[in-house]
Amino acid sequence: MGYNKSKFRFSETFNNSNGKTSGSGFVGVITGILTSIAFAAAMVGWWLGKPDVLEVFEKILQLGLLSAALLGVRKISGAIMSGKGTTSVEGSSEESDKQPG
Repeated sequence: MGYNKSKFRFSETFNNSNGKTSGSGFVGVITGILTSIAFAAAMVGWWLGKPDVLEVFEKILQLGLLSAALLGVRKISGAIMSGKGTTSVEGSSEESDKQPG
């Protein structure tokens, strides 16, 4: 099966389920990238024996959890919004079926 790079667009990582740009998704992706860079820098510091690196790792973990929470909010809010959209469409079609025409 293989990877098809023509189907992936980096800009879609910021979108929610209805295709609009999500603020929490954008901030979550940027925070995740910064967390990865900070983790790599802290690993180099730990390898070189710098003091207080474990406290820095704790802050990096908190930053990573924030990133995951922001990306989770994007998915949950998208699911809630798409759920509301389908019920309103179904409700309006049922009402139009009941009216004599």
